[in-house]
Amino acid sequence: MAKAAFTIKPVVVTIGETDFTFKPTVNDANNYTNHVSMDSKVEPARTYLERTVDAEQKSELVELMNTVPGLVMEVFSLVHESSKGGISITLKN
Repeated sequence: MAKAAFTIKPVVVTIGETDFTFKPTVNDANNYTNHVSMDSKVEPARTYLERTVDAEQKSELVELMNTVPGLVMEVFSLVHESSKGGISITLKN
């Protein structure tokens, strides 16, 4: 089996005219899942993005997340899904 995308390929998301590079790990994904609750969904996603974005781009990303409504969840969704490397899961009975 090929190595999982989480460990080999960064995720690049273009916001406006800037390419942001994220390098999420399995641990980042697990931490996100462990911190999501009925009344806390955005903050765990924001933390995930802040932890996984290239360190040199963090302040620019934080500024965007602080000023653009809904951006956190939209970017999180893209990064989290893309980091799986296109792996699909199928239930067979």
